[in-house]
Amino acid sequence: MKPGFHLGKRHGTGADDHDHDREEVDCYASGVEDWNKGLHIGAIFIVLVVAGLGVFLPVLGHFVPQLHMPRTMLTLGKHLGTGVIIATALIHMLPGGYESLNDPCIGSRMGDFSGWPGTLAIIAIFAMHLIEFVLSNHAMGKHAHSHGLPEGLAEHHHDIEGGAALVENDSTQTASLGGGAGHVHMDDGLDKQQENCDAVAVHTHHNHVHGASFLNDDMTAERHKISTYILEFGICLHSVIIGLTLSVATGAGFKTLLIAICFHQFCEGLALGSRLAEVQHRKHAFLRAVLSATLFMLVTPIGMVIGIGVRYSYAPSSPASLITMGVLDSLSAGILLYSGLVNLLAEEFGTLEFRGYRTSKKVACFAATFIGAGIMALIGKWA
Repeated sequence: MKPGFHLGKRHGTGADDHDHDREEVDCYASGVEDWNKGLHIGAIFIVLVVAGLGVFLPVLGHFVPQLHMPRTMLTLGKHLGTGVIIATALIHMLPGGYESLNDPCIGSRMGDFSGWPGTLAIIAIFAMHLIEFVLSNHAMGKHAHSHGLPEGLAEHHHDIEGGAALVENDSTQTASLGGGAGHVHMDDGLDKQQENCDAVAVHTHHNHVHGASFLNDDMTAERHKISTYILEFGICLHSVIIGLTLSVATGAGFKTLLIAICFHQFCEGLALGSRLAEVQHRKHAFLRAVLSATLFMLVTPIGMVIGIGVRYSYAPSSPASLITMGVLDSLSAGILLYSGLVNLLAEEFGTLEFRGYRTSKKVACFAATFIGAGIMALIGKWA
């Protein structure tokens, strides 16, 4: 969200000495005028309930039979949240980063370079991709080792979702071993490894069909878990920022911002909760999902509490505040953009489960994504 709170009118760099002095005062002005204590404290509980409703609906609907919700409704809510997350990154967070890091009050502290927000977003995208790759690779190697497979083989094979894996046959392996014999006898350990390598198994898991490779259900579940927690990290990071933004907003803009944030938190909660419900754990799956959902529910109110605590000393236009908010906005934009495009949009629309939907349901999923993004784009006009 945009961090500027317009405590005083800023002046251009070509102003006279009097205007320059006034600009310096405005940049370091602190405190929030016309702050309504009851309204802001009430907003904490409003956001808490709305965020909790969004994230717990899919979680409880998945784990509690009595609260079961139609799967189509949860699916559409998840896709709606995907559009919201992508639009939040591009329309709210990244422009907020540009606004903060190119603010006149920063002066020359960031150097003569206006592209810092985009640079930081790219760094966040590459960092998230690297982290996800390293953690997934580690999980693959660990799983391969537990099944008696060479780690080198596991590192060079990838899960191919929705298609058949190309696997070398016995004749290729025989030729590579040399010796000219029509059949080469292998010891029990290598024979077991070869059997695992060459077998092409097609299995179903939550209506997803996976081509055989070294990544079986456990590995696919591990990758899903990693991508989900990366998504939650990005959401929680920017949720603190929007909580701080809301807590120091005043006047008519406060109500508009509150409505925008409530819609945003509810839809993000649906997207995150749907993925948390699908994350597989060997033990305490429900408890882990509830704890993760609770973290999301609390993080924006925590940001609001921090904002309320510092409202008298907080100087939103000071260089330190602008740089901090700009950097966090830009990094959050990169994380959300990576998660939204790679782990949500591409992954959810690329499964065989989705391709097996009837045409009307596919259209509804696309429409939900477009509507979520469109509403957040529209909200960006005011918040």
